[in-house]
Amino acid sequence: MDDASTEQFADVSAPVGATERPAHFATPAEVTDEEPAPRRRWAWAILLVVILLLVALVVAWAVDASSDEVARNVQLAGTDIGGLRESELAGPVGAVAEDFSTTPVELVTEAATYETSTGALGLEVDKEATTTAALDVGEDVPLPLKPFAWFRSLFSERDAPLELQVNADQVATTVLELEGDARIAPTEPTIELVDGQFRVVPGVDGTGIDPAEVAERLPKETTEDLGTEGVVRLEIEPSPIPPQGSDEEAQAAADAAEALVSEPVDIQTSAGTRTITSDQLRSWVRLATTPEGEVDVRFDQAAVAAELRSAFADIEGHPVDAGFTLQGGTPVVIPDQTGRVCCADDSAEVVLETLRSGERVVILELVDGPASFTAAEAQEYGITQAVGGNNAWRDGAPTTAGPGFTTYHDPSGARITNIHRIADLVRGAVIAPGASFSINDHVGQRTADKGFVSAGAIRNGEHVDEIGGGVSQFATTTFNAAYFAGLPINEYQAHSEYFDRYPRGREATMGFPAPDLVFTNDTPYGIMIWTSYTQSSLTVTLYSTPHATAAQTGSREAPAGKCTQVTTTRTITYPDGRTAQDEFSARYRPSGSTTC
Repeated sequence: MDDASTEQFADVSAPVGATERPAHFATPAEVTDEEPAPRRRWAWAILLVVILLLVALVVAWAVDASSDEVARNVQLAGTDIGGLRESELAGPVGAVAEDFSTTPVELVTEAATYETSTGALGLEVDKEATTTAALDVGEDVPLPLKPFAWFRSLFSERDAPLELQVNADQVATTVLELEGDARIAPTEPTIELVDGQFRVVPGVDGTGIDPAEVAERLPKETTEDLGTEGVVRLEIEPSPIPPQGSDEEAQAAADAAEALVSEPVDIQTSAGTRTITSDQLRSWVRLATTPEGEVDVRFDQAAVAAELRSAFADIEGHPVDAGFTLQGGTPVVIPDQTGRVCCADDSAEVVLETLRSGERVVILELVDGPASFTAAEAQEYGITQAVGGNNAWRDGAPTTAGPGFTTYHDPSGARITNIHRIADLVRGAVIAPGASFSINDHVGQRTADKGFVSAGAIRNGEHVDEIGGGVSQFATTTFNAAYFAGLPINEYQAHSEYFDRYPRGREATMGFPAPDLVFTNDTPYGIMIWTSYTQSSLTVTLYSTPHATAAQTGSREAPAGKCTQVTTTRTITYPDGRTAQDEFSARYRPSGSTTC
């Protein structure tokens, strides 16, 4: 082919100025035109599948989910409750609550570990709240994500929370029981009477586990600990426990109380009117701390009842206490009798409210009431036989007589009237277990109105005549009855000169208000004092259940200036076999002297 024909061909296949390029550098237009349809179809297919799956997921979730059913795969304390309706949850929730009540709890302090349980502490499952929480599992997931959360629940469990509630009062009661003596309770501020005036006694902090802290921490820490050891362990240390009421509030209450009781009050009843003095009213006042921590004034109901009963003791038809008498040498109970008393059980509140209203006359009603000491109580005293042996003193020497202790005296003279009179007044007196007996308190001042006469006595070392002279014979005889019964003799005074009608160094004189003879019944039984006499003798016998025995086991004398000090030793033997000793002293002046 010649050159001309070649050039002509080139012009046809490529424009002037164009260059050749490989086929894989084709333009986009060339590619799109070559394969557009297959790729678009795959993209739309994948999108359609995703949409269908999402629709299916939503439809499945919508069909499966129900607002009145627990979500799928939900556990409550290890129990599967998924799919249960609200009405079906009572059984599983109740079973979980019952089992939860036995969960062990340990309160751990530095000094001790106290073991108890959730039930004992008043921590329990709140069934209603737990049911609601179970139904709400998954409800906190945003709506667009709920189908996905539902799908995930097909393969994994979800826990419904235990909703707990605690009884703070029960926590406090149990904590107090657990601590026992290790807990030092706070002392609330109180008042005392000093020279007729109220004085505040400040409150004192206690020490112990704070129940409020236990109640606050218990629900949260129980939830955290249950998943580990199955034991709830609270590490807690005792802390100061302040009184509920403040000293300032107590002072304000004391000032208010003084304003209420600064003047007497008249108690008016159908049996007449009695006046209660300011001092008596003050003895009724108590401070009380309310549950809210406020300090308030109260009247002591027992004190008010005793005072009112005593004030109206002479009303017609009043109760008569049980007593004792002696029949054929055996103690016999005299039955009690009921009667009219002042006043009703709410008397303290009525008096207080009346005073607060500004009135000074209180109207109260008499009521039927029991005796203060009943026959049943008397029987429990165990007063059955004479105690203290058969001892006597005659003509300067010990001897024996009937039960009790006997002394002898001149069969004539005015002093015999007084000896017999005081014996009559004391006969049948009963001393309760743990109580003390004072002759002066029981008999009072010896006066002519009470049947006493003027007779020989010693006053300031001088022999004089006075009303009641000679009652020291009774004091000495009673002293020795208590001595040989092994009873503590709390108060006594020997004569300033010795008389051989009394045991040397073992005797007592009497005066009013002092000297007095006081002894205590330290036995678990009641004691009856029984007196008897002849024209020349006096006997005091104590009746009870045999307890301790006693004997004089020693005597010594020593100079005390011009006087002589006489000391006797008593040995007491108790029911368990142990023994104890005590001593009694007398200081005697020389004959003819008035002092040492």
